[in-house]
Amino acid sequence: MTTEPSKSDNHKQDASAPEPAATSPLLQTGDAQAAGSASIDIDKPDKQIVLDMASDIVAPGDSAVAQGAVDASKLTTAEKTDAPANAKDKGKTEISNNGGEASDQEDFISVDSAADALQEVSLDGGAKAPATGSSALTGSVTVSDLGVSKPSPAEVAAAILLKDAETARAFGSRGFHGSGESDRTAISPLGESSTSPRGQPEIAELSDDGGSVDEEEDMEERQRRLFRLAEKRRQQKERMAQTAVSSEEIEIMRSGLSSARECVAPVELRIINGSYPEGLRGSLYCVGPGRFEVAYNVQRELEQATRMFHFGHIMDALPMLSKVSFDPKQATVTYRSRLIAKQAASRVQAEHGVNTKVPGALYMTDTNQTFLNKFIPKASHYSTPEGESCGQDIQLFMPLQGTNQTIVCTNHVGALQNVDPVDLRPRAIVELRDINPEFKGSLSCPHMQYDSNTREHFTVMQDVGFRSTTYTVVAISESQPEGYVVASFVAQASVLHSFAITQDYIVVPVYPYTAPIGGMSYRWGDSLLETLSFDSTRPVHFYVISREYRRVQCVYQAPAFFAMHQVNAVQESATDSISIDLVAYEDDAVLRRLMVKDLRRPSVDFSVPSGYARRYQLSGVTMEATKFVESKGRPSLFPPAHMLLLRVESIELARINPMVAARPYTFMYGLSHVERLQGLPAHIASTTMYNCIVKLDVNNSSAAPLVWSRKHCYPSEPVFVPHSDKEDDGYVVSVFFDSMRITSCLLVLEAKTFKELMIAQLPSAVPLSFGHAKFSI
Repeated sequence: MTTEPSKSDNHKQDASAPEPAATSPLLQTGDAQAAGSASIDIDKPDKQIVLDMASDIVAPGDSAVAQGAVDASKLTTAEKTDAPANAKDKGKTEISNNGGEASDQEDFISVDSAADALQEVSLDGGAKAPATGSSALTGSVTVSDLGVSKPSPAEVAAAILLKDAETARAFGSRGFHGSGESDRTAISPLGESSTSPRGQPEIAELSDDGGSVDEEEDMEERQRRLFRLAEKRRQQKERMAQTAVSSEEIEIMRSGLSSARECVAPVELRIINGSYPEGLRGSLYCVGPGRFEVAYNVQRELEQATRMFHFGHIMDALPMLSKVSFDPKQATVTYRSRLIAKQAASRVQAEHGVNTKVPGALYMTDTNQTFLNKFIPKASHYSTPEGESCGQDIQLFMPLQGTNQTIVCTNHVGALQNVDPVDLRPRAIVELRDINPEFKGSLSCPHMQYDSNTREHFTVMQDVGFRSTTYTVVAISESQPEGYVVASFVAQASVLHSFAITQDYIVVPVYPYTAPIGGMSYRWGDSLLETLSFDSTRPVHFYVISREYRRVQCVYQAPAFFAMHQVNAVQESATDSISIDLVAYEDDAVLRRLMVKDLRRPSVDFSVPSGYARRYQLSGVTMEATKFVESKGRPSLFPPAHMLLLRVESIELARINPMVAARPYTFMYGLSHVERLQGLPAHIASTTMYNCIVKLDVNNSSAAPLVWSRKHCYPSEPVFVPHSDKEDDGYVVSVFFDSMRITSCLLVLEAKTFKELMIAQLPSAVPLSFGHAKFSI
């Protein structure tokens, strides 16, 4: 709270001075900053010169100063009579001697004690003026009260300025903080009960009306004290300015997209609603954005400036990995998290931006690099365990580097980060092409698919050329940790985020993208979405690959759409068909609108597009495989993929019970917008991230969806944890962000009824994301 200056204070601020910066509505920066130097007007009365000198050293915002600057001539007779009794309380100078960490309540000086100190600067060039009882009157210091002859204003000004110059030469200007000099303050022992009026330990007074300071202290020491106290005030204000939170930062924190704080040591969570779910055990691993900005220093000619590098797209941010462990024996939940790309952040600081190792390494971020940086070798930059940003998906216990006791975080440029499953410490960065030289391509599908029956991990790589792109489907298993190539084919380049597998087939959707100037723009581009453009006039192709014969069996086509996440794929032997369920959009606008600045401060017309669950039926696979061979893969003969809209409710990040993966299923769980589920108009519906969890019955479109939501809460991807063999008997686990309290909580729902079983508060906020989670039992 800023205190208005006293009416008797003749120091006025310059009319041209800028207004002080606005402070956070949650944090107040306290009093105004103390004046830096004294100014003297020789035309003023001598009493006012002393008061002005004191007010320059004392913080003008201090309430003690504002109340103390009262002219003695305005006091009534009764007030003058009572004044000496209060002299001790109103005339003392208080300072903090707590290791330099002065608080705003301690670091203040009353006007008359500062005036007493300044009065000791000899007005006649020699003798020191003694203090009298009248000098204890707050704000009523006069030369006549001190028992000295009254000099002219010019003599007063000359004497004070001369003494200031001598002190500066002897001790330096305002440079005494931390110099080892004794402050000569005596703080009362902790055992004593006496405290200052502000509730702090009693501090020795500097005033001349009785205290621990010697009355014969030389004037140089007294002047040095005052300068040191002013320096403490200045440093305190600087610290407050550094830790103050602006309204803009508050807005960013409420958006759920501020940089996260890691929690390396495990912390037991406090359950704030419900109780521990009976039978729930295992660990939830979540990966998502952790740092959206990295500060770096720029050396100028005379100073060093700090700049901030911003990651533009939410999927380009440096990742954070979290782990939530459930212990049913102790009925406790523990949490820990770690930023897993610290060395990548250090590289951003050193290079003042991102120096990408391959084209299209970012989704959409300005790298802040010159064109010549593309010719600098970068292999060594990424060889460290935390030198790569891998935060788009998680694979559990993938065989890597001779062990399967790993957590593997992936990205879209073929990097795998080996992470310790216990303490989340990164072990190494492994490139897919280093595992097997036949794994060719600079782009890869971040969502790897896992077959629990064969224990194989699959992914798709893209080698973008100037005229065409080669897709390579690769697999890594416990029996073949060196991996092998399943099949390869040639198609146009595409943004591929996920694909589907069944018992016998791998289905790769290739969405219609074009690259300007062929592959030239991709080769020299850093952002994938800037080098590839969605073409809604061209169809989507589904490449069906036989896992047994390791070749492309046939290709289906459908009108243009875009999808980020597959839900499930079911192979039906009776009809010789494959059903692929996914969340579809009309185009790739959803990917392009996940820009951090737009999500933090959405405009009036900004909105995240709605995705809908669709099923694409690929009929007669065996028969179409024969036609494909006979036609030599001519696109004009590709059969159509028939589309079925599963539900009219919007959904994204959809998950199912993992026990029914690649099998017929009934329920899916995902994120949505409450307003859109209620059928509200687009301009009223939520425009940013998803604010509810929804359960949909895909076999009964008339069944009402089950919805969980809380006001100002934004959940992450829900994960189904089975409890029995029944499809919807289990738990739905998610982490949601509370924008009102600026914190995150763990949520556990009963899958069948969506009853809220438990909410536990996390130690720090987890940013919103399109990241993913896996549960390990």
